[in-house]
Order: sequence, then structure tokens, then C-alpha cells
Amino acid sequence: MDVAITGVGVVSSLGLGARTFYDKLVQGVTKISRPPWDQRPEFTGVWVSNIDGFQAADHMDSKVAEGTDPFGQYLLGAAQEAVKDAGFDAPPEPDRTAVITGTALGSVVTVAGSQYGLDTIGPDGISPKFHIRAWPNMGAAQIALKWKLHGPLMTVATACASSIDAIQHAARLVASGQADYAIAGGADASMTELRVLSGARYGMFKPVADSAVASRPFDVARTGAVLGEGSGIVFLENYAAAKARGARIYGRIRGAASLSDAHHVSSPGPQGTWQAETMRRALKEAVRDGGVDLVDAVMAHGTSTPVGDLSEIRAINQVFGVDAARVRVTSLKGHTGHPAGAAGAMSLIAGLLGMNEGRVVPTAGTVNVDPEAKFIVPTFARGGHDGAGAVNTLMVNAFGFGGQNASMVVSRA
Repeated sequence: MDVAITGVGVVSSLGLGARTFYDKLVQGVTKISRPPWDQRPEFTGVWVSNIDGFQAADHMDSKVAEGTDPFGQYLLGAAQEAVKDAGFDAPPEPDRTAVITGTALGSVVTVAGSQYGLDTIGPDGISPKFHIRAWPNMGAAQIALKWKLHGPLMTVATACASSIDAIQHAARLVASGQADYAIAGGADASMTELRVLSGARYGMFKPVADSAVASRPFDVARTGAVLGEGSGIVFLENYAAAKARGARIYGRIRGAASLSDAHHVSSPGPQGTWQAETMRRALKEAVRDGGVDLVDAVMAHGTSTPVGDLSEIRAINQVFGVDAARVRVTSLKGHTGHPAGAAGAMSLIAGLLGMNEGRVVPTAGTVNVDPEAKFIVPTFARGGHDGAGAVNTLMVNAFGFGGQNASMVVSRA
């Protein structure tokens, strides 16, 4: 597989736009704060990373905004940036442009808000546009409607692996000639009391007194995840065609894989066996089709959970063996919390921008790396200097509830 990434777009808690997002990452800026509701005992010590400043009116007309859940609004905002970044006012060849997006939770804001309206007001508390806001495919549909695109249109729901699975599927459509272009990625906007309280009750978000240690991927003292939100979108096209038109190419998708853990609904296998196999298969395709032989860095899933991080540590150790000592591994979730279905795409974009600058974004919040990790974890606590250096090949991991494992390998243009 050899598919070019020529445009990127991001909506994040660190700011709007891929460049703003990336610059804040390398500066070590974090966005972890108290939930944006009236405080009550259940929220004590619980932290989130929510988006401020996104105005739907800046990205779509009022009719579209009214009929679109926030996660879909984020998708549409990021998609417009990615298309423009690729050098187009609108995607060329509408009947040859695919739209493949992913989401873990879809329209939670709409569903929770509508139920609240029904409970407190009655039928008049339900928006007449509930149905078109609630369907999880409506984010992708609004992207297609924006530019009247008639290519393959699909929504992927594989929990926190959703956006990497979506990008993988879109890349295969382009590589096989079923589409010439693709808009792909993912989004989630589940910042509701329902989502935060349910996650806390399940043990996902362990209460801590200080936001600085709420999310610290791969740290020996990690305790749990922080709920985040956001969107990441990439614009894809055939590599040879992109070169021929003189496009700026951020990177080339060389291999990808998705496998099932089949261990537990929320916990990965403790040895990381199937995560490792997913990574190996992605790398095997990259080696076979693109001549890629060494991975310089991994944008890890790294959620800051005791069990999840350890299984990924073991998986990475297995895949790279003695070579792990030279591989730089980082996670963005100390900066942004866990943006669920958007996580993989946002990691990919950060990795691509870093690749083109010769660096790996350090991991925020992490101070003492778990000694079981045999690889390098660049941290701001050590000045981030061990993140510097050429990155020619990058791996991106995204793992989700239900045993969803996805991995992708990209190389420099």
C-alpha cells in the first residue's frame, strides 16, 4: 500500500487547527481541568479535557449546525481544514472521493440532552431534529453533503480504534483504485455528565487531587484515563498522482492491520499478545509493499491506565525486541486526555508533523517511566531532548474496548 496524506485537520482541546494543536503539544501545553458543570461530590477529583472556543457558525451554516451533533460538527470543521490544506477548495471528482469516518460514542450529547429534555419538560423538550442529529453516520454524511460527494460513504464504530480503522479502510479504497481521493478520520464529543459519571463509576477515571498527574501515560504511578474529545481528519490520494500534481505530502501510508483481542470487554490481554500481532501485521505489509524495515517511533495508544499501558508496553517490547532500545514511544493523552474515537487520527497527525520536523512529541505528565518499558519515552520532565532526531517511519496504535486493536505504519514522503 502506498497512499499519500496531503491534508490534515484537527479540532482539539488545545486549540483549533492542526498547526495550533501541534505547536501546543511540542510546547508542553496541557488542557486538563474540572468538568464544565456545577460541582458536586461525584465529580471530586475527576478531570476532563474539553474543547473551548469551537463555534459551529465558523464552519457551517445555522441549519447544518442545528441538525448536527457536536461530534459531527467537529468532523466537518476538521474536514474543511484538511481539504483546504491539501490545496483544494473542494475535493476534485466528487464521484471518486470517499468519506470514511469513525466514532466511538457518536451522538451522546444529543441523546443525553434529549432524554434530559423529555424528563424535565416533556415532549416539547425533544428537538424535532433528534433523529438526524442522533444517527452516528451523520458526521460523515454532513461532510459528503458539504461538497456533494458521491463516492463510498461509511462510518466505522470500533471504539477508540475507530479513526485508525476508518483511515485504513479509506487508504485501501484509494490503493485499490475504488476511489481517487478520501476524507478520513474520526471524532468524539461525549462531554456530558452521563459519560463522565459512568466512566468514573466504572473505574476509568480515578479521582486524583492534582490535574498534573491525572493523565501520565507509561508512568509507574499512573492511575487512570482523563476523558477528552476532538477530531482528526486526513486527506488521502494516490501517491504517484499526488507527486505528479506537486502536492505537499506529509507522509505515505505503507501498512495497516486490525485484529480482535477477544479477551475482555474493556481490558486487553495482559501480555499484549494480539496488540503485538496487530503491530507485526501492519509492519509486515509495510515491509512487503514499501520496503520499510525500521520503525523509528511509535505514537502509542497510552491511555494512562495501569492495565492498558502495561499490555501495550509488553506488546511494543515483543515487536521490537532488542531493537526497542532505540525506538521512541509517546502518547498524547497527557496533553489532551483520551479523545476516544478521534485518538488515533490525532496521534497520526501529530506524528506526521513531528516526522517532518525531525522530532517526536514528548509525553506530558509522565515523570517516572515504568521500568518494564524497554523503549525510549521522551518526557518533558527530562526536557524532551530524547524526542529529537530523524523519523523516517512511524507506527500509530489505537486500541479500544471490545478488544479492538488497530495499527498503522507511515513513512516520510
